[in-house]
Amino acid sequence: MKRLFALILFGFSLMPGQAQAGEIDPGRMIRPELLSAALTAFKSAGPEAQAAGRVVVVDYSKHSGEERLFVANLETGDITAFRVSHGLGSDPDHDGYLDSFSSVPNSQASPQGTFKIAEEYRGKHGRSIRLDGLEDTNRTARDRAIVIHAADYAEPEHLSRFGKLGRSNGCIVFSKADLARFLEEVPKGTLLFVGK
Repeated sequence: MKRLFALILFGFSLMPGQAQAGEIDPGRMIRPELLSAALTAFKSAGPEAQAAGRVVVVDYSKHSGEERLFVANLETGDITAFRVSHGLGSDPDHDGYLDSFSSVPNSQASPQGTFKIAEEYRGKHGRSIRLDGLEDTNRTARDRAIVIHAADYAEPEHLSRFGKLGRSNGCIVFSKADLARFLEEVPKGTLLFVGK
């Protein structure tokens, strides 16, 4: 683990004006191996992703009642954390933990890997954001309508009542207030990395 953290500290040199990797997440909110994978994807991303100055990391090893989506500001190193739901096909026993990923259509499971945050639209859940999968593990995301949106089953009241968030059809789902905060902070083109 120490070697992995050293890799994160010294192995990445980001664009001028951005925090070095050792200065990102000094409070260690994000698991080092997930942050490392997200920063690797960022380094090879195009100019739109790099201009966004953010990387989003989703750690589905955590329980749905915990904060597990992290927005890393690559200019300041600051982290903002949110609670989000996962897909019901990824958690068939509904214990709040994601058991497996899938990109198979109609699986109702959460896909993994690197995504690009695409355009905003208004759907049945109100403000929503499309995701473009950039890997074989998630290339079906747009066709499956795997998006970011808000829903009642991700509200604090649901968590208080059931001890976990509800499940989506594979989408990343926020509470309404958290989605508004997320959308203020994260521009189109930002890379989003989902892992466990």
